[in-house]
Amino acid sequence: MRLFATHSYRALFLAATIALNAAAQSSAPALPGEWPNYHRDLASTRYSPLDLITRDNAGKLAVAWTWKPDSTDKPAEFKNENTPIMVGGVLYVTTGTHRGVVALDAATGAEKWRWRWDDTPVRFSNAPRMGAGRGVAYWTNGRDARIFVTTPGFFLVALDAKTGKPVASFGTSGFVDLKQQLGVPINLDSAEIGASSPPLVFENVVVIGPALREGSRPVSKKNVPGRVMAFDAKSGALKWRFNTIPAKGEFGADTWLDGSAEFTGNTGVWAPMSLDTKRGYLYLPVEGATGDYYGGHRPGDDLFSSTLVCLDVRTGKRVWHYQIVHHDVWDRDNPTAPILTDIMVDGRRVEAVAQITKQAFTYVFDRATGKPVWPIIETPVPQSDVPGERTSPTQPYPTKPPPFDLQGLTVNDLIDFTPELRAKAIEAIKPFRLGSLYQPPSVVRGPDGTMGTLSVPNAVGGANWEHGSFDPETGTLFVGSFTSPYNFGLEHDSTRSDMRYIGGAGRVPNIDGLPLLKPPYNRITAIDLNKGEILWTVPGGDTPDNIKNHAALQGLDIPTTGARTRPAVMATKTLLFATEGFGSRPVLHIFDKKTGARVADIPLAGSVGGSPMSYAVNGKQYIAFWVGKQGMPAELTVLSVP
Repeated sequence: MRLFATHSYRALFLAATIALNAAAQSSAPALPGEWPNYHRDLASTRYSPLDLITRDNAGKLAVAWTWKPDSTDKPAEFKNENTPIMVGGVLYVTTGTHRGVVALDAATGAEKWRWRWDDTPVRFSNAPRMGAGRGVAYWTNGRDARIFVTTPGFFLVALDAKTGKPVASFGTSGFVDLKQQLGVPINLDSAEIGASSPPLVFENVVVIGPALREGSRPVSKKNVPGRVMAFDAKSGALKWRFNTIPAKGEFGADTWLDGSAEFTGNTGVWAPMSLDTKRGYLYLPVEGATGDYYGGHRPGDDLFSSTLVCLDVRTGKRVWHYQIVHHDVWDRDNPTAPILTDIMVDGRRVEAVAQITKQAFTYVFDRATGKPVWPIIETPVPQSDVPGERTSPTQPYPTKPPPFDLQGLTVNDLIDFTPELRAKAIEAIKPFRLGSLYQPPSVVRGPDGTMGTLSVPNAVGGANWEHGSFDPETGTLFVGSFTSPYNFGLEHDSTRSDMRYIGGAGRVPNIDGLPLLKPPYNRITAIDLNKGEILWTVPGGDTPDNIKNHAALQGLDIPTTGARTRPAVMATKTLLFATEGFGSRPVLHIFDKKTGARVADIPLAGSVGGSPMSYAVNGKQYIAFWVGKQGMPAELTVLSVP
């Protein structure tokens, strides 16, 4: 019998609801038909146990309802990266440039309430992360229920989940000014700090991971530090702060040389966080420090930049950490929530945490101790010749699982549809340095006259915030990734920045309008985390029309290339759902989880800006996501089998 025959679903729902109401204070546990957290559960599995949509009926998926923002949400967003949450038959979404919150009936799309606040004009205009963001968090104590959202101007707001009104007893009339709680002197109007991911809520604790201005071309080596903060879910009082750049005398302070910890910023946690509910351990995917591609002003390994950090969520005390990239000068910060998994390794049960990365590695640790599940080898890497730069002599390479995407760039990776195209590609790369995975950035038109360093993955992945999905029944991790080169080129420009060098100076050549590399251009990979082995890899989409119809390729048998975007994936008990990414083909792909074979393709009105989620109401399973395109503001689209 399938899990969600109507009578069994109602029984499960009732039993779980009773258990929920008995809790003293809690974030919402993942009831079978609900999706109460950004990645469904605090373990960030992005997995739904629903099985009403099967390979037999998936091709019949059709639009059940849509919800379109109205004039109050202007200016319109064409790309909405939000993942809805669903609790108690209600969807909660964020929308609009000012990040309003809307509650919708999950079965019909009928609007229950909406909330919008415009921040203060100056703070909003200086916000580094405007827009709808990626979602909200839900809290309940069994009597009251709240929705937590961070505004672009960096306020934490508590809304009554039933009415959408700010909770008067929380903070100041429902608001906490997060800039005032950072514990560092900053200009409240102009400091460029905000949040893009939703808060994490557990028991009576609300945790905020900050996001800062992206740092490829920072105006200064000085910036706001991205401290992680936790607040009381009832009162809004500050509970603790964790310094991702250690203060003087704190652990890790000695990894910042020449006093650089005193002025360097960033090291925020812009990606979602995860939590081990049994231990109360919080996992932070910390980003890099100021200067994505030049670290000469911050010599040392720079803890806790580009580090996976485990904290006690109740106290904010560090339990363990592992630095994924030492002295990061590639913008290879941690882009996804760590995924908490229980796996069987050589007959031994391991409670693990897996960190997916931009560089196409998956780092797997014992989540209680931080010990690597498989050996991670500190491997010698090329060193920088950029003046003032001191790169780390080694970087950590995991022995398992294998990379899920291309790493580094050689002539063998270039386009090879025809000998003529390959010859043009070889000629096109002659002005550049070709890089291994950790080939350092180089100065454009430097002493050797080269035009920068070409390497793969791109600074945006590999994998990125679209995350992955972990199937706990099979121990399989599904990851979407993007295969594209990047020019790690530097320049000195005193009119733009007080840093010696900034990034973004180089270009990546194309070959008569075709990508430099041979396909696939994106991928979906299934990884057996019990064995640390890749099960299968398929292109993450179809061949784009501009490649399929290119004059140089007519008459050739071109393989499916995949789209030039990052896929977003979600596994259910029965299937794997994947989108091609915003700006690509407007379609939902459905795959067989065991083989990667395509089961169905569902056409959409626009391409998908966020990641798909699934829920069930009244015995019917739904798939929901935001779609949009130029000229079509993003709208929430919900599919079901009629």
